[in-house]
Amino acid sequence: MSRALTIVIYIVCSMLLLVSLGGLVWVNTQYAQNNAGEKDFLVPWLAARTYLQYGNNPYSDPATQRAQIIYYGRLANASEDPLRLDVAFPLELFYFPFALIPEYALARGLWMTLLEGALVALGILSLQLTGWKPARMLLPVILIYSVLWIYGYLPLAASQPIIFVALAVTGLLLSVRERHDELAGALLVLPFFSPAIAGVFVIFLVWWSIYHHRWRILAGFLMTMTILFALGFFLLPDWSLPFIRGVISHVTYNPGLTPAGFLGYWWPVVGPRLAWLLTILLLAILFFEWRNVRTKDFRHFLWTSCLTLTVTPFLGIPVMPQEEVVLFLPLILFLTILGERWSYTRHWGIPGFAVPILFFSLWVVTVELFRHSPITFSNSVLVLLLPFVLIIGLYWMRWWAVHPPRTWSDSIS
Repeated sequence: MSRALTIVIYIVCSMLLLVSLGGLVWVNTQYAQNNAGEKDFLVPWLAARTYLQYGNNPYSDPATQRAQIIYYGRLANASEDPLRLDVAFPLELFYFPFALIPEYALARGLWMTLLEGALVALGILSLQLTGWKPARMLLPVILIYSVLWIYGYLPLAASQPIIFVALAVTGLLLSVRERHDELAGALLVLPFFSPAIAGVFVIFLVWWSIYHHRWRILAGFLMTMTILFALGFFLLPDWSLPFIRGVISHVTYNPGLTPAGFLGYWWPVVGPRLAWLLTILLLAILFFEWRNVRTKDFRHFLWTSCLTLTVTPFLGIPVMPQEEVVLFLPLILFLTILGERWSYTRHWGIPGFAVPILFFSLWVVTVELFRHSPITFSNSVLVLLLPFVLIIGLYWMRWWAVHPPRTWSDSIS
């Protein structure tokens, strides 16, 4: 192939990519105009604009009232969410580039485009991290699945940054494997966007880093946090106490879901006690697995990391279904082990059939739940369903996950 033809192909591909991105931004912008009832992007975006336009504290009452008027069309009632900003100001800085865009629909359209790109990247990095080499025709199916499965669609439709958290968790584990420790430490900052679902994993990773003397992970984390906090206090010295007030307000008006609430719905007296027993049991299991992984290889560490993420919704920490997009990596790990056990490399195999079955079954369950059940009950089922299935799956595959190769016959095949 001549050099001139190669240049022409690169130019054409670049133009097609730009046109595709432009079309995606336009579609997302249209969606944002027709579905403006979200507040997960609106509140931090508007708070950042309030700061940049008027220099007002984004946690102040005037900034909060501005959000209420735009969202409700009036000031909020006592029973309604006051829409106080609950994002730490150092993390609020990530919204500043979008706050430069005066039109909400366009800003959200660009934000959603980034979220969609992050979901595709999540699919690619998960495959890379777990070592799964799917069939050539199955690869695009998995990438589409990463965007359109129910736990990816929900945070995308709500424009929540939890998708970046899921990508950061996968990226930092990949960085740990490749010993890019400073990058892993820098990525460890993003899980603070959603500490409910990722906080236990952060504790595990910090403990593991200390035990293995991977000090550069902690150095990268502390350096990134120091830069962000220094910049945050420089731009807004008194943000910390109003931020705590915003967090308390958000938790009060947007409570997450727990096993105690779900079991209490069925058994008001016994249910919460059963939930406490479940939490104690799972904490004991985590303690055993964390202790057991200390001298093991990376594959065992990856399995334990996925188990930690999967168990978190059962530990009594309030979470929402949208936050469980972080469980995409444990799901891919489970499918990878299935492929290793009962499929040939680069063939569809059992995982190839499991992906569409999971896709349609989760969507059917979700639609039927919201058609026939109260919203709180439906959300509770979604919160507990995927972790429950994955905990069983990960423990079913535990031996094969942490002891490859498995048997003499497996090695021969």
